[in-house]
Amino acid sequence: MPARTKSNTLVSPFPDIFSDLRVRYGIKLSLAALLSLYVALVLRLEHPNWAVLTALVMMNSHYVGSTSLKAILRCVGTIAGAFLGVWLVGSYTSRPVLFLLFIFIILGIAVYKFGQYPSSQAPYAYYLAGVTTLSVITYGIQDPSEVWRTGLNRALEILVGSLSSLVVTSIIWPRYAREEFFELGSKALETAAELVALETASFMELRDTSGQLEQLQKRFEQQVSTLRNLLQAGARESTRFYGHLGNYNAFVVSLTNLFQSALHLERKPQEELQYITTIQNELSAALSAIAQEFQTLMSPYSPGAQLPETTIDKAFDILFEKLSALRAAGLFVESSIEIDIRFFSHIAALRTIRHELFEMRQIKQGLPRLRAASPERKRTWDLLPTIDWFWMRTAFKAALAAALSLLLIKWIHPPGSAALPVAALLFSVLQRTFLRAGGTGDLHAFQRLFFTCLILSVYAALLIVATPFLASYLVMNLTLFVAVFIFGFMTARTPGFSFWAIVTVLSTSVFVGLNAQVPVESSTIIDSVLGLITGLAIATVIGRLIWPLLPQRLLRDDLVDFFGQLKALSNPKLPMNKIQSRLALLPIEALQAAKGIRLPGFTAEEQRQFELLIRALSDLAARRTALARRRFELPAKLEALVHPELDQLEIEFGQVTDAFADCFRKGDCRREFPTVRGALHGLRLRAEQIRRERILATEGLDAPIQLLEVISRCQRIGDTLEECARLIKSLSIHRYWGDYAL
Repeated sequence: MPARTKSNTLVSPFPDIFSDLRVRYGIKLSLAALLSLYVALVLRLEHPNWAVLTALVMMNSHYVGSTSLKAILRCVGTIAGAFLGVWLVGSYTSRPVLFLLFIFIILGIAVYKFGQYPSSQAPYAYYLAGVTTLSVITYGIQDPSEVWRTGLNRALEILVGSLSSLVVTSIIWPRYAREEFFELGSKALETAAELVALETASFMELRDTSGQLEQLQKRFEQQVSTLRNLLQAGARESTRFYGHLGNYNAFVVSLTNLFQSALHLERKPQEELQYITTIQNELSAALSAIAQEFQTLMSPYSPGAQLPETTIDKAFDILFEKLSALRAAGLFVESSIEIDIRFFSHIAALRTIRHELFEMRQIKQGLPRLRAASPERKRTWDLLPTIDWFWMRTAFKAALAAALSLLLIKWIHPPGSAALPVAALLFSVLQRTFLRAGGTGDLHAFQRLFFTCLILSVYAALLIVATPFLASYLVMNLTLFVAVFIFGFMTARTPGFSFWAIVTVLSTSVFVGLNAQVPVESSTIIDSVLGLITGLAIATVIGRLIWPLLPQRLLRDDLVDFFGQLKALSNPKLPMNKIQSRLALLPIEALQAAKGIRLPGFTAEEQRQFELLIRALSDLAARRTALARRRFELPAKLEALVHPELDQLEIEFGQVTDAFADCFRKGDCRREFPTVRGALHGLRLRAEQIRRERILATEGLDAPIQLLEVISRCQRIGDTLEECARLIKSLSIHRYWGDYAL
């Protein structure tokens, strides 16, 4: 019986069941599968399982974009693939070398364009063109005389599955990438606000907050990882989202810088208490204004609405007036230059938080919203096409796996030939999209193959037993609905396709393809499962032996790229938007790759050291970005005072980052790293000379603050570099960095 409240009102025992994303996605996935199966049966298509397979794969496209454009692209891709398949079978089956060569080229192009990012919604056209071509060829080479009928049927089956998924995605609980990005961004901003409040308590009250800090960092890393996955998914599925990709990248960069700036509000030593005490009221007012601005940014507001005016400027003006008065009274001259630098490093962190909050205010109001006018687009980078070597290698391996599968069909006629090529293609392609979200890639590929063979053998036995009970349409549809719902429920929050998700999708296709309403021989079930196993085996051997995709290699590439981007920050002629976006996202990718390493030498302690290192590198990137911005903003007179010292620091910084990159590139960190202490010592001596000779005595407060801020940032960068060097030397990557553990 439903529960009753005190007012005797009936209350449902499951009030929020349909608000759960997993439940919604499970229902949508099941409905798409059933709809595609029903339409395929109504049209009396030969193989309805192709429609169901297409629907399950295409439902990984979660978000609503331009529905008409999606439909057009999917139709164009499917029809083009059907014509290509008919042309190849009709013209080249008697010339196997040319036949396989053309197949290799067509599938290679289709897979590469499918994976190349960002490409707006076009990848789905290429994906469906490749799948349709392969399906037509798979059936056509066994009976070339029926190739036109085969092409028409395969095209219709794939179109039915594709359009069924599009209908369900667009009508039932539609998800909009731009709205979800806005909501997820607000939650990440809330985490940053919590961190500012926590670090403010530590800064003002000398309170130990290390335990809470760790939890907030982990939560923020997960949130930024989700935003990164949403950037890719949204750009693929929504033309409007893709058109404003510069706005979204700017949001992630500003959010990351804001979080890192809050971490820079470190606990102060006792020597700085005299400064803090004298500005206690003004500092509290500035921190209150920051908290109020956070609250404003986090508060829900309707699309197109303007945010209320901020009070940060007024609070900071009062704070700097008090600092000017203290400077005039000679307070800062009484202490050592080290204390002044440490104190103004806190002031610099507050100024950076203020700057990033202003940036966040403008960026968040410039994010596209549903049912609102399109905002001004921010400039994007990578306008010219570049070669994506990750997907170039994947395309080569996928095309090779499919071509070998077709060769086997033509040569030895293996069992389950209808499922073999598509299984080889899907296993070669789809799980690559999951690698950068924490997948293991080709690591332990042969072990997975062995366990999959055992599982599919049990699955075949269960199908043989259960097939008589599936003769009823009702039982079969209920079974399909429940099975697909469970699969959708478990994978709703998973970006891309994991290995076991692909196994499940293909197994479901085999289940539907049995057509249990007529007697099914046991050999048919066994043949279908053997086809899956053979396709998986081909994809596994090629994937593991040719350019294997391993998480440790992905981690290496991310870290080497990260150090290169850090070094590039010193060159103002390079595109800063691109560099800052890469510096914000690469640590998240590296952290996900580190979690995917499953090797004997990679212990829990080693993973912990990598987590600490990647967080230190994120801190280093934020400090380095702020230093580059502050140096570019320095007036010419101030820049000239410390120009030689800062140039020497840039040289030594480049030497350190080159040494870090070389360590990961070669897979051995057992070395001593250079430092920037020499340049920092020269910079500190120069600062002492400037203060001793009172060179800036006639300047306003802003001049010494700007200079001290640059110097304090340089010193903090030196400290962070030493921390990174210590963490890198503690790693044992020489034990597992290579190609180990088949």
